Amino acid sequence: MKIRAQWGSSWEVGISKNPRFYFMEKPGWEKFVRDNALGNSEFITFTHKGKMQFTVNIFKQDGKEMMQPPKSRAFLASSSRIKTEQEEDDMKEEVVVSSNHGPTTAAESYGRKLNLGKKAAKESQNSKRTEKVVKARRDYAGASSSTAAEFTILFKQGYLIFLRIPNSVAKDHMADEKKIFKIHHPNGKKSWNVVYLVRFGAFSGGWRRLVKEYPLAVGDTCKFSFIKPDELLLVVSKP
Repeated sequence: MKIRAQWGSSWEVGISKNPRFYFMEKPGWEKFVRDNALGNSEFITFTHKGKMQFTVNIFKQDGKEMMQPPKSRAFLASSSRIKTEQEEDDMKEEVVVSSNHGPTTAAESYGRKLNLGKKAAKESQNSKRTEKVVKARRDYAGASSSTAAEFTILFKQGYLIFLRIPNSVAKDHMADEKKIFKIHHPNGKKSWNVVYLVRFGAFSGGWRRLVKEYPLAVGDTCKFSFIKPDELLLVVSKP
């Protein structure tokens, strides 16, 4: 759907459906909320103009309608971040341009240290993520058959929106109430929070995002291994 504010700004928000209702997807909706500094008991009306085009009227707590975009703290912080990044980019450019023209300046030295520090921090973070998942896999591999659990599912068209868990697995290993599970990619760099609905015995909220980002496709063999009571490792084999 596309939603447009009184001052002309617009946002595209994806729509999904779980077994009970339709809902706005998190990325688009959160951007709309963040851009308009919402979250303090505002009142919003949506007017459908046809073809999934909506206009929104936003009313503050005092009942006054918001007629122009707010300059929120998030906006100011974003502006400051952009400015800082631009300054860093300018410094990087100076390093590249001047590196072949004589002695290294203080600005060049600082720029290089800044870039190396960022690169080292990123590599360290990725290393820690990978180590965490690898350790979990080792722990799982060394566990006894009574404590370790896994199940394999052939991915079908109907699993694009939600995934039903085999009854035997749901009975012995899944929660008996609505619960959020974390599902890890074997490369250690990605993980997704997915809601398990007891009523349907299925992964629902967050599952569609996992399918898109992993990505999964019809015909894939999906092997789920428990590494904690509420965490699983998903390894996919392509046909």
